[in-house]
Amino acid sequence: GYNADGIVSSDIIGTTFGSVFDPTQTQVVGKGDGQVVKVVAWYDNEYGFTSQMIRTLEKFASMI
Repeated sequence: GYNADGIVSSDIIGTTFGSVFDPTQTQVVGKGDGQVVKVVAWYDNEYGFTSQMIRTLEKFASMI
């Protein structure tokens, strides 16, 4: 998922995405060849994780 609004962890509860990308917290750190990009993604560690496991199991089941 993607959410450009200012969000907090409670805004993610109940989402089925594996993670929700938060561009408001993305940062480029360093200069020249030593640059690192810090990317933030939120996830619901219960419902989101379970939804992702179901998607993974469905994919594996379709390969049988």
